[in-house]
Amino acid sequence: MAPKTYNPVMSDHKLIDIIELLHQQTTPVSAAQISRELNMPHATVMSHMVVLLERKWVRQAGEMYEPGPRISGMYAVYLQGLKDRRGDLDREIRQLEV
Repeated sequence: MAPKTYNPVMSDHKLIDIIELLHQQTTPVSAAQISRELNMPHATVMSHMVVLLERKWVRQAGEMYEPGPRISGMYAVYLQGLKDRRGDLDREIRQLEV
């Protein structure tokens, strides 16, 4: 059976571009700034912001936007998972060395 070919969803690229832009900033930015930086219509940015705010990937600071708590929380869980796996591997190695 031949592998399926899937087409990327362009709105996903735009959403990720917004998140990455916010993470590159040292201070909150406005939707107009995001729109200019990414050469994206303001309405498109705001449509994505509705979802990002609702899911807590972005938080609003007045009229500005910055990364939200959801992303850092997901990273913390991921990092803890890596540490747990490393701990399991370290125990296995110690057992094999005995």
